[in-house]
Amino acid sequence: MYDEQNSGNWWKRTQESIPIGSYLLSIILYSDATTTDTLGKKSLHPIYLTLGNIVNKIRNKSEGKQLLAYLPIISANSKSQKKSFEHKKIIRETFHNCLEFLLKPLFNENGLELEINNRLMWFFPRISTIICDWPEANIFSLTYKSSQSLYPCHFCLISKNELSNININSNELMARTHENMQYHYNNNTEKNVSIEAIQNYFWFVS
Repeated sequence: MYDEQNSGNWWKRTQESIPIGSYLLSIILYSDATTTDTLGKKSLHPIYLTLGNIVNKIRNKSEGKQLLAYLPIISANSKSQKKSFEHKKIIRETFHNCLEFLLKPLFNENGLELEINNRLMWFFPRISTIICDWPEANIFSLTYKSSQSLYPCHFCLISKNELSNININSNELMARTHENMQYHYNNNTEKNVSIEAIQNYFWFVS
């Protein structure tokens, strides 16, 4: 339980991992494709950025967020094309290529120098939270969209047959990590953990 991000364990661990004298810049992303007309024929896919360094009551206001970009929406010419592996692959690759283009400037190995209240401060950005719905979570994590897939959870490797088991021991759960997802990708065993055969941009973000 915590009130603000800087009172949580993640913040403490991450702050200890960056150079002494620097500060953590907590990046929060929010993404959700939405229709823009009453007929549901026009859509936009905005992605917003805010900071965990901003107190929650201000972060939840409109001025506490920044529109980062509109992500491309790739349409299919037919139902068969929409269901094709090639079309789905293009959508996922384009999504992660766009994220890399937008976010890569933040992740300089030497950090960022920002002026706060007329004072230069040394920051290291880290993505702390991604706020999205189930379909968005699928494309961020590159997990299978079907809830009937072998491992439908975005966070851990729990089988679909154990999702309703409230007595399962936490020691039996294996988290999805950059390392174990990359291992399966590199060994062509993506199906064993229900992920797409596509490189995930977040594997390469500190």
